[in-house]
Amino acid sequence: MIKVDNLLPVGTVVKVKGSDDNFVIASELPLAELNGEKGYFDFGAASLPSGFTGENFLFFNKEDVTEIVFLGYVDLAFQELLQKYDKVIAEKGYRKFTVAEFNEKAAQSGKKTD
Repeated sequence: MIKVDNLLPVGTVVKVKGSDDNFVIASELPLAELNGEKGYFDFGAASLPSGFTGENFLFFNKEDVTEIVFLGYVDLAFQELLQKYDKVIAEKGYRKFTVAEFNEKAAQSGKKTD
């Protein structure tokens, strides 16, 4: 198990808690909505090898990453995002969801999350 302290760049391939599958990060700080409440996660990712097929987009946070298989593309824009992370989060105005609470709320509402 590793500890991820910062965002990981788009294109990074990771493993997450509860799965042996590989996921490629496709989104940084995606918004999600459940039961009328908006919140965000650190990452949105697609499963490999199939990629994004419509229903298989996974939201998760830094603390859910168990392994970094491949580090994605790091450019100046990504480095600037890391430097402005706290400001970007504050400007979003939403709270950070956890995977556990999101899945619990989804189960209560009868929605499937994966």
